[in-house]
Amino acid sequence: MSAKGVADVVFCIDASESMAPCLNAVRKHLTDFLTGLKSHTQQTWDLRVDFVAHRAGQSSSGGIVFQMRSLYEQDLLGVQYLDRSRQGRFFTQDLAEFSRGLQRVEVAGDEAPLVALDFCLDFPWRESGSCHRVVIMLTDEPFETSAGREFQQAQQQKLIEKIHALRVMLFIVAPESAVFSQLAAADRSEYEVVDVTGDGLARVNFGQVLNNIGKSISVSTLQAPRASSVERGLYEQNTWRRSDEQVTGR
Repeated sequence: MSAKGVADVVFCIDASESMAPCLNAVRKHLTDFLTGLKSHTQQTWDLRVDFVAHRAGQSSSGGIVFQMRSLYEQDLLGVQYLDRSRQGRFFTQDLAEFSRGLQRVEVAGDEAPLVALDFCLDFPWRESGSCHRVVIMLTDEPFETSAGREFQQAQQQKLIEKIHALRVMLFIVAPESAVFSQLAAADRSEYEVVDVTGDGLARVNFGQVLNNIGKSISVSTLQAPRASSVERGLYEQNTWRRSDEQVTGR
């Protein structure tokens, strides 16, 4: 009798201008990702997927404007942190719908990977004791070129602790970066280093990368949830403000 695997997967996608080719590659090779998961002949999969597309830039007042959207939520800040009375919509099992959602992502500006990772970690995951929790980070830039680097990096250690507390498996596909290497040192995390920057990961074999990630998930053992509480919004997102569908950090 086959065993049933359960996984919630969130793609943390750099939506800066150079990443347009990456979005096309993710859509094209999503089937390969599922093939990797299903290659384990003794296991079938209950899979839910979503994404956080992130970009950042300077505001007119000199601050940093972070923009985050998911498959269903353009106002991700409001749903997750500002208006907790509102019931957001997260995750889908419909891969065609997921692909259509990626097609609606607009690219511009710079990237904000650590802030976006925090948004991903605060998604409504299923219980970790019965579900693999997975974040797949895709970017064609090292962290060191991101917007608001000091602001982002200030919570790096807490992000690692949060990954551990939530039992999340983190996979990073990105150019070489000391910060990404430190993140990938988290338990059960992996880092696929690409040798080019600024080309939207156009030369990455996404079929193979996603297939390998799928196999890693397939052989991973589920772990019981930890009793400790997990802090939401490490960047104090509940104090941010909205302006013209943009969100502004400090």
